[in-house]
Amino acid sequence: MNLKNALTLIPEIEYAENTDILITGIAYNSRSAQKGDLFVALKGEKTDGALYISDAVANGAVATASEQAVSAPTIPHIGVKDARKFLAGISHAFYDSPCSKLKMAAVTGTKGKTTTVWLIDSIFARAGLATCLMGTIEMKIRDERFASVHTTPEAPDIDRFFHQAAGRGCTHGSLEVSSHALALKRVYGAKFTVGVFTNLSRDHLDFHGDMEAYYQAKKTLFNPENGNGIETAIINTDDSYGRRLAGEIHIPVTTFGFYKDADIHVKGWQSRLDGTNLVLDTPEGEIAFHCRLVGRTNAYNIMAATGAALSLGFTTQQICAGVEALSGVPGRMERVDCGQDFLVVVDYAHTPASLEGLLETAKLMPHRKLITVFGCGGDRDRGKRPLMGEIAARLSDAVIVTSDNPRSEDPAQIIKEIEPGLKKGSAVCMINPDRYAAIRDAIKMAGRDDIVVIAGKGHEAYQIVGDRRLAFDDRNTVRKIINYELGIRNW
Repeated sequence: MNLKNALTLIPEIEYAENTDILITGIAYNSRSAQKGDLFVALKGEKTDGALYISDAVANGAVATASEQAVSAPTIPHIGVKDARKFLAGISHAFYDSPCSKLKMAAVTGTKGKTTTVWLIDSIFARAGLATCLMGTIEMKIRDERFASVHTTPEAPDIDRFFHQAAGRGCTHGSLEVSSHALALKRVYGAKFTVGVFTNLSRDHLDFHGDMEAYYQAKKTLFNPENGNGIETAIINTDDSYGRRLAGEIHIPVTTFGFYKDADIHVKGWQSRLDGTNLVLDTPEGEIAFHCRLVGRTNAYNIMAATGAALSLGFTTQQICAGVEALSGVPGRMERVDCGQDFLVVVDYAHTPASLEGLLETAKLMPHRKLITVFGCGGDRDRGKRPLMGEIAARLSDAVIVTSDNPRSEDPAQIIKEIEPGLKKGSAVCMINPDRYAAIRDAIKMAGRDDIVVIAGKGHEAYQIVGDRRLAFDDRNTVRKIINYELGIRNW
């Protein structure tokens, strides 16, 4: 791509000289810069990419861009007002705005993003379309799957992925959009057809500072100034922030919720151990689902996906078939069945609201005791720790508090901050910082018809301790303990 020509499409460039050159790629990390790249220096939480411009040049970058002036640049340099906005703009120019070539559904919210995106993708695929997906668990083009590093990566990674998907014949796509991505302009200017807001509850306050800033970041997806071009918003108006959002944005809105005032609402709902019977009233008529996803939370996810699909012109029959085709989502209310006579569920719930929803769903299932294993991540919002302790102790019969990605923090200190909340519930509470041992304790404690819930990590196959990412998978841990340590037991 000719850099000079591309720059004519991007506003807020302060200066650019000698840019009549070809670039063959875009880099934002100096270590990954290659020959022919334009390197865009971003300010991070811990350092500034402008400090590594010389490294990017040494690795082959042929042009650089930054908010800071560069003294005596040895190659063409571009001065920009906002490096993140520039990175998104130059990425769209380089990859020819691939999202605009697809029918795209973008899903944001605290809970439910992953499952909603998987439901939308299942509706697309069941209708016979070539689809692509980007989210927390994985990325997918047609039937080929790729590992995800971030829920929503940087703009060049997003555009490269969807450019590849469009090139392989995909016509419809879906992606999760995190609040970090919105605040950091990773999806600035990316074109989406429909935007979905699932809900908002306490999370990421270590990054956003307070709930208002968190809400404003989510709202960005629906604001015209972010350039996403969303034609229809699908919003959960059972959620207080959803009701506020629906009243503040100026694009067509389809609402959903359990209450009759929502455009898509529940007429009948029955959650069973093996799935859910759900009847929705929609603007296109009634839809009766008999699906394998369980719980009230998944009823919301199904409504969100239904709204997105209806706005894209899918029939109620196509929507029903797509929802019913999805057997489950990794790490989301995922059962681990080794033949034991009690239920083990692994879930990604790591916020107060998601843990509460998970345990309330579990309590609706037939059971004798509910045993919960959970922890709180290190270097993250500390205020949610006692809240999660209270929720676990209130809704469980027994609780084992353990480690969950302690990162640079002392696991014992994290647990100490959870403990005040434990005292507000009636559950029997125990502490075991060793996550493997805590899961083993829960399984040994379980009897016939009990439920063991292991919350916090879900699909993750690692444990972050210090600066190390150690192999650890809750699901494999359960299988190992039941099959090889204890054997399949029957009470």
